[in-house]
Amino acid sequence: MEEVVIVGAGIAGLATAVALKKVGVRALVLERSKELRTTGAALGLFANAWVALDALGVSDKLAALYAPMERRGPCSLDALGVLGAS
Repeated sequence: MEEVVIVGAGIAGLATAVALKKVGVRALVLERSKELRTTGAALGLFANAWVALDALGVSDKLAALYAPMERRGPCSLDALGVLGAS
């Protein structure tokens, strides 16, 4: 039997489940989507979020896969070549 039910398997729901597991609390994560989706999303994290991910023991795994993006001024999807690309 689970002690906690988490609705939503996004970054917050999954991080909460990992944190609860680390302290011995069983959690059930419910997600409406039937499969993982890898399109149409980006995740921007402030430094405090990386501290939290480090505390959960997953920051090193993420840092090895994804390079940090530095923003140096205003930017648009068109400027990045995302819009209007064919």
